[in-house]
Amino acid sequence: MLKGISWRGFGFLLLIFAFVQSKADGASDARPNLLFIMTDQQRFDALSCAGNTVLETPNMDRLAREGVMFKNAYSANPVCVPSRAVFLTGLSPVNVRVEGNGDYTSDDVPDVPTFDSILTDKGYAAEYYGKWHTPYQFAECYDNDVKVVGNLKEAPSQIRAYQAWLESKGVTRKEPGEGELFSGRNLRPYTPIALDWNHDHADDDPAEKKKIKAAQVSQYGRIDLPPRISYCAYTAEETMQALDRLKDGPFTLTCSFDPPHPPMVVQEPYYSMYPPEKIPVPESIDDPMTDSPYRERSTKKDQLHYGDQEQIQNMRSIYYGMVREIDDWMGEILDKLDQLGLADNTLVIFTSDHGELLGDHGMHSKVMFYEGSVHVPLLMRFPGRIKPGTVVEAPVSTMDVCPTILDYLGMSVPETDGISLRPFVEGKRMEHDVVSYSLGRNEPNYMIRIGALKLMMAQNASGKGVDALYDLDADPLEMRNLILSPISPEKNREQAKKMKARLVRWVEKHEPHKADDLEQRDLF
Repeated sequence: MLKGISWRGFGFLLLIFAFVQSKADGASDARPNLLFIMTDQQRFDALSCAGNTVLETPNMDRLAREGVMFKNAYSANPVCVPSRAVFLTGLSPVNVRVEGNGDYTSDDVPDVPTFDSILTDKGYAAEYYGKWHTPYQFAECYDNDVKVVGNLKEAPSQIRAYQAWLESKGVTRKEPGEGELFSGRNLRPYTPIALDWNHDHADDDPAEKKKIKAAQVSQYGRIDLPPRISYCAYTAEETMQALDRLKDGPFTLTCSFDPPHPPMVVQEPYYSMYPPEKIPVPESIDDPMTDSPYRERSTKKDQLHYGDQEQIQNMRSIYYGMVREIDDWMGEILDKLDQLGLADNTLVIFTSDHGELLGDHGMHSKVMFYEGSVHVPLLMRFPGRIKPGTVVEAPVSTMDVCPTILDYLGMSVPETDGISLRPFVEGKRMEHDVVSYSLGRNEPNYMIRIGALKLMMAQNASGKGVDALYDLDADPLEMRNLILSPISPEKNREQAKKMKARLVRWVEKHEPHKADDLEQRDLF
């Protein structure tokens, strides 16, 4: 015993020492963390672990190898703004009242919790970096100023912040030269491929080029940026800096990459990483669309160039390069988790808001219920809680992500339209109908996936659009609409009616005000 110190005083000194030591060790809170990594417009098979024979994604593969891969995950709405609202809340697009991109600034969005707001209420630090493209009210829970896509008076601009970051890296504005066009986002020239909607203007006078108002979706080519300097790199750098700040936990941190969403421009070495001539052409590129719900859409002007095999190879080359750049930065983020000693106590989720057709059925973009558009990657890693190398074959929904996060982090789950996927990960079988919704006119509004069958149908009882039933085991390219097939028409229509009945039951439970029209619609 130290002279002059009682046992009680000695014990108090030990407590003080333990407290100081715990602070020195950074062990302020042992609750698990969340790292949520999202891309924009990455289709389900744009990963090597999903069977892609061209694209290499070693770090996405690492998450699948060390955790669980959901082979059949579906976007609850294959459009940016509603899909992201669904991720945050676990509610269907109809119930969160974010049904299309036009609802980005809607005043009609209900005051509902998100997984991040629930975590912050429990004392978690919360930060969000990268693309924010959903109603801004959901960003109120974050400790940083969340920067937005587009212009909102109450929020800082992601694009302007990125351009300031470029300048901080010594990358200044550069005007396009001969054979080049201008990227307004990057303030740099890019060399377009023939698929670029303004390709024919690449040799115009500089004054004429300045008049071009290029939409994001119109741009394809090689951007004039140095290695490791890009929109993708900016988000990764902010995320890693946040990990340094948040390492004492508990935290919830989102890294929302904008690529491979258009503009599809990428710098070297990614631009040349996957030679176009080595990329297979989609087998459905020449689909005549005779009995497709999207026949009318496929004839619109913006789709006409996406049936060209050579140009689709060029497009896929750029797209794969963009995904590979994301994967490389993901590797650095995962390494950062390891270096900080956080990996074993962090739930890592990787997914995308929707896919990209990339020439499937001779089309591009999203919105549709074809696999390339609505089927997305979903990977989760949680050491000690999720068995490495787990594969879930059962169809699941992005509506299920919010309740799954809260379940794994030990939080009570509010009422949502999704379910926790933990039982699937642990090998338990459950009945689970997977539903997706999209605004439509003469096209399907709802999709339901049960087993290998997928039904797409319109909500409007009087609408004249075509509905569709596909057997994804027998017809993975979705080129044979069984409702209109002359082979076994009675059997097929009976199966379609059963699928419709399941969809109606789901809508009656979750969105009852939509059910009557749906039930009254005849399949055709």
